[in-house]
Amino acid sequence: MSPGRAVHLSDASAVDARQLAVVLLVRLLQRRQSFDDALAHPNATPFTHELLYGVCRHYFSLNERITRHLSRPLRKKDLDVLCLLFVGTLQLVHMRVPAHAAVHTAVEISRKLNKPWAAKLINAVLRSVQRDTRELVAPEAQFDHPSWLVRRVRDEYPDLWQDLLCANQTRAPLALRVNRSQSNQETALGRLSADGVTATPGRVPGSLTLSKPSPSDRLSVIGDGQASIQDEGAQLAALLLAPTPGMRVLDACAAPGNKTTHLLECAPTLQLTCVDSNAARLPRVAEECMRLKLPEPRIVHSTLEQLDWWDGRPFDAILLDVPCSGTGTLRRHPDIKLRLQPRDVTQHQATQKLLLNAAWRTLGKGGRLLYSTCSMLKQENDDVLEDFFVHASAQRLAMPLLHSGGLAHRRLTHGIQLLPQEDGPDAMYYSLIAKV
Repeated sequence: MSPGRAVHLSDASAVDARQLAVVLLVRLLQRRQSFDDALAHPNATPFTHELLYGVCRHYFSLNERITRHLSRPLRKKDLDVLCLLFVGTLQLVHMRVPAHAAVHTAVEISRKLNKPWAAKLINAVLRSVQRDTRELVAPEAQFDHPSWLVRRVRDEYPDLWQDLLCANQTRAPLALRVNRSQSNQETALGRLSADGVTATPGRVPGSLTLSKPSPSDRLSVIGDGQASIQDEGAQLAALLLAPTPGMRVLDACAAPGNKTTHLLECAPTLQLTCVDSNAARLPRVAEECMRLKLPEPRIVHSTLEQLDWWDGRPFDAILLDVPCSGTGTLRRHPDIKLRLQPRDVTQHQATQKLLLNAAWRTLGKGGRLLYSTCSMLKQENDDVLEDFFVHASAQRLAMPLLHSGGLAHRRLTHGIQLLPQEDGPDAMYYSLIAKV
């Protein structure tokens, strides 16, 4: 049993937070709402967030603990009852909540959900879960990952697969990227201290790591454009591409703009073109440039491979941060474990190959392209580059920055895989390629 956040259950709002968590979990499991949209619910409290993250993070082990004590599966129309059992079991196993309070409030919520018949069932199951000390049996429950992903990680990382899966279950640190065009680490640390926030320099140049997460509206360095919230692993992208003033640079999958703005912070006079096919997220690029007091780049809503956005002039450098499975970010997005399927990874790979070949056509001779993903799966990383190098006149370039700062990583044939580590960056893959 892992200790969690202490909760004062005498507060009626805590009961409301549980009920809302159940409603939002039903929407998540029915694929009617995304995880981010659920977190953005106007009535969601920090406790609601804690419950949503907790159930998604521990879904498979919670499921095994619950199903042991159900005589038969619940009906599809009673998914809300099952989600209520998830929320109750999470509190019993992973949170510092008195058992009697967790059970009592779950029973109370069943009545609020117009399922009074479930009160006896919920009470019996949760009491049984509380007494049950048996070990978890299924590998997916032991490691709280879907069984196919457990097998994939075990096959690809036979010497440390258990460590990686366990690292995915930890809480990701909150990292900041200091806007070098407006501030520096020392100044930003002073501002954070004045806000009552403790931070230390991170593993990546220009990064800060907060001792504990804090809402962005409490961080004055965010409000006045001196810093951005960005995982340290993702901060490496602009540093590895290393643009210089005046370069023609393409940010090929730009939205929502974290890496775009980092490129401009490194070299504000870049001739930067940003392309993305997501119309909903693309406006964020301009908004972030404004917040950080950076020049606005050329922003284009288009599909990269169509090339109708390109004027035919080759780029000096390209950042190609492709859409992927997100398996390197499971600490921050545990809902991925509930919805990702092997076929999705295969579809991502097909898209990644298409985008890589399209971007390569726009790169000038002698230019460099950085291919990156937030995936820890070879299928989306080295396998994509393996096919690419068969046909392209390309040369792999060294990335010495990835070997410094205590970043856990693994050198692969065509790139370097950052590995998830407790209190460290997400898993990222990088390959830096020159056109020869």
